[in-house]
Amino acid sequence: MIAELQFAPRTFAARVAELGFTTRLPRDWISHELPAEPVDFSDPTSFLPLAIVTAPHSAIVFAFAARPAHGDGTLHDWAWYHLNHNGLQPRAIGQDRVGGVPAMVGEALQASEMGPMVVRFAFLEDGNRLLNLSFTAPEILADAVRDAWFQMLASFTLETPRGSRFQSESGTAANPIAPVPEPSEESSAAEPATTPTDESTEAPNDLEALPNETGIDGEAGSELGNFALAHHAATLSQVPMVETGAGFDVSGLPPIVVETDDDGRRATVAARSIRAKFDVPYGWHVLDDTERVHIIDPGRQVWIRLELIHRDGGDDETLLDTFEAAARSEGAGIECERGDLGRIRILRVRPRSTEASARGVLEMLLPHDEGTWVLWAHVEAIASRLRSVERMVELILDNTVFDPLPPNEPAAEPSPAARDGKPEWWHQALALEVEDQLVAAETLIRERCPHIGFAHATAEMYRLRMGRLLAAGDRAAAREAFLKASAFIRYYASLATSGGEGLALSEERDQFRAVLVMEFGSDPEVPS
Repeated sequence: MIAELQFAPRTFAARVAELGFTTRLPRDWISHELPAEPVDFSDPTSFLPLAIVTAPHSAIVFAFAARPAHGDGTLHDWAWYHLNHNGLQPRAIGQDRVGGVPAMVGEALQASEMGPMVVRFAFLEDGNRLLNLSFTAPEILADAVRDAWFQMLASFTLETPRGSRFQSESGTAANPIAPVPEPSEESSAAEPATTPTDESTEAPNDLEALPNETGIDGEAGSELGNFALAHHAATLSQVPMVETGAGFDVSGLPPIVVETDDDGRRATVAARSIRAKFDVPYGWHVLDDTERVHIIDPGRQVWIRLELIHRDGGDDETLLDTFEAAARSEGAGIECERGDLGRIRILRVRPRSTEASARGVLEMLLPHDEGTWVLWAHVEAIASRLRSVERMVELILDNTVFDPLPPNEPAAEPSPAARDGKPEWWHQALALEVEDQLVAAETLIRERCPHIGFAHATAEMYRLRMGRLLAAGDRAAAREAFLKASAFIRYYASLATSGGEGLALSEERDQFRAVLVMEFGSDPEVPS
């Protein structure tokens, strides 16, 4: 078991090119002496280690390294090039800021003799110096030490910052369809073959436009915030969308964000379907489908479903009997265990398989309305994450505050437009589209959907317009609608603001375009 981590600032002297830095790390973790061997930077894959820090009794490693920046391409291209070269399989990647400059940040899996390893990584460029920060841990321990990565990332500062050539990477897709090519011979030859020095690096020095962002103070955090996957609440501002994961497809609307806590890396949200407010860590996707709430991690390894159900005269054990019987009917390779977490009654369904992809289930019940109703949390996750996810869901349920309106009190009759679960403004926008008032429709969506989801909603409007025009036999106008829909869904994917969002939004983009091409019958954007 990992002891509670205590953090303190730690400074590392420059080994090369004034790349000294300070960051917050666990107090008792060990900094290792590095060999004084030269590095051949003519090899475009070579990095010089700046520091190696490891946990005292576990194979958990922080690594800090640098090399001269590549001669061409984007930060996004470089990140994917080095990830591919090292055999890493990214499951989340997106743009963030580290040390006051743009960075590509994410999480990947890597095979090893000890089993799957989780590698959290960041790539940033400062003064023609490309830095790679990484944090590697066995998959079974990765969640337990997640906060160490966030502490380091938020507090990392260079001793001599020089500024980045990349003011933003917003125009790049988070998951390129084709592999990133290796740097060309011309760009490789243009790179310095020796360690960079002050004389060999020229970079903009406009540091006033690139403030250092020191981020989160660990002592001010929250336990729920330890499960955060991002530094902000952007993933809670999504329009109707479909999440696809290992064995589940869900859709819904975003919850109402009541309050955000950047220090604690959590938000309080309200969900109409369960008539309650609850806290959720940053970086997770929350969808309300009018009957239940879905909480999903961007890596699609965890799916949490919250649903308010009536006991119908039964009790917790009756419900758990039903859940256990259903689990056992699906196969014999499971172990079932029941227990109590304060007010919460739990059934744990664990797979006997030791495969990394094996999934387990948690069924958790929180009583409500004097026991007449129960808030049911159904959790599916890869087995190595079940224990940590159990604690996260326990914290969510313990902090749930129900609406004073009894759940069995009849609600007001919904308007015809709202019966399909879509907001009124959506139907108003569709009405404007039918009248060919496209600018007005786009403006309405932008004004009524004040977050990045407006781009997804606008793309969906044009997809529906394309279908309507195809049915009317106007293929030329339908093609224009196709191009509009494609442009807006690409723009939506480009708005990812963290490693937690990047992969998720790019997958949505690719799925949306696949449907678009299928419905149109071809892809007008591919040269014939």
